[in-house]
Parts: sequence; structure tokens; C-alpha cells
Amino acid sequence: CITPQMQASHAMGADLTYVQIGPNQYRVRLSFYRDCSGITPSFSYFISANSISCGSSASVTLNQVSFVEVSPLCAAMLPSSTCNGGGLPGVQQYIFEGDITLPATCADWVFSMSECCRNSGITTLSNPGSENLYVDATLNNLVATNNSSPQFTSLPVPYVCAGQAYIYNHGAIDPDGDSLVFSLINAQGASGVSVVYGGGFSGLNPMTSIPAVTINSANGNVTMNPTVPQIAVIAVLVQEYRNGVLIGSTTRDIQVTVLSCTNNSPTINAIT
Repeated sequence: CITPQMQASHAMGADLTYVQIGPNQYRVRLSFYRDCSGITPSFSYFISANSISCGSSASVTLNQVSFVEVSPLCAAMLPSSTCNGGGLPGVQQYIFEGDITLPATCADWVFSMSECCRNSGITTLSNPGSENLYVDATLNNLVATNNSSPQFTSLPVPYVCAGQAYIYNHGAIDPDGDSLVFSLINAQGASGVSVVYGGGFSGLNPMTSIPAVTINSANGNVTMNPTVPQIAVIAVLVQEYRNGVLIGSTTRDIQVTVLSCTNNSPTINAIT
């Protein structure tokens, strides 16, 4: 049973991960980030798992296990966020979990989730309020009979200053010690189809930045120097290799809010 979804913008970012808990059994986690000026998300999400090579599928409903405000404000200002009826930027993190048993060992399992709709304030997409937010994770349990996906420790909703260089790191860790490779991709909408970018933007050129946004394939650092206030979407693919063999991946959908700031970045003196 699929939870009905209300058509109103609120989705800011998300990632889908899994942890193996038994033979072909996985605990799937959706981390979803909500713009508090939009609607409240569902209490549960339907996740499908499909393998084309095996012609097999499974599904699970993820139920909400926690939510917390993660607004980019100092503690004293949190009561004034949009999450609490105020006017300052407000963001909430919702965690959903559920257990799934895959019916077969296949090379191309895809776990996927889609939610309507993206934050209508995004400036780099043609019509953001009409675009879904889609994230997925893949698994080759034919080769990797014991595997958990990469996990993330940093929030995918950074607020940065125009005119100041910024480096975003995912805080990615792999429970199995597998090698991770990071790359920029097109953000995805309904059914995993690329969103429609506006103004010459793309997955490889996701925002107005001089020099252009780059990503370090080895550590995932996303380097940017935004020149004007904007709200941009950056989508990142994290591929997982074991002994040189691709065994899985996951995508992150990140919303970067660039503000006109009056503060100065700290300077670092030479170390003696």
C-alpha cells in the first residue's frame, strides 16, 4: 500500500542507505530533509527494490522513527525559525526505517524512493515546485553476500555565503571498509528521470560559481565559490568498490542555500 502524497513543495534533500542484518535481509533507512515553510512529510514511505536481471522485486514501508530540527541557526534563534512559527530559515530531519528480505541474489538490485515536491524556492531548476525528489541505492548481492551501503554523517542542507569559497564534505563512512568513489550527477525527479535544469545549469554545473563546482572523487569534497545568492541542488553518486569490483552505490540530493552575508571568513596564520 502506497501512502498518498500531498502536492505541495517542501523537499530539500535526502539519501537512502541500508545495513545488512541477516542473509539477504537489510534495514533500509531514508533520511529526508524538509523545508519547514512547506507541508509536513508522510509518516511512512514506500520503498521498492527491483532487479531487472533476475526479474525479481520486493518492497517495504519505512516508518518514521525520529525527527529533529536541524535549522542552520544558533540555539538562541531556533524558536524564531519557520519550524516554530517564526520567519528564519527552518529545516527538519526525518528518519524512516524498515526491514526488507530480498528474494534472490542478483547483480543489479535498486532500492528507490520518490517524493513530491521540491522546494519551490530553488533557483537552478526550471520549475522546481513541480519536480519530485528521487534517491536510490544499488546492491550487487551476487558478489557481495555481506554488504552495507555507505553511511553519511553530515547534513545535505548547507547554508553558505556568496563571495566566499566553501567546501562541503559528506562525512561518508563505509561499515565494511570498501573504497568509495564520488561523482556529480543530474538530480533526479519522478521515476528517476533527470530534473529539468534552467539557465544553463546541469548536474555537472549545478550553480553559479567561479570557478565552477568540482568534486574530489576520492574524498567527496564538493568545492564551490558561489558569486550570487541562490538556492541550488547538487546531486552526488557514491559508488562502492570491493577489490576493484563495483558492489553498490547510493545517491544524495543536496540543497545548497547561498545567502548574502556580511560576516568575514576566519583567517589562518602560518604555523610555527
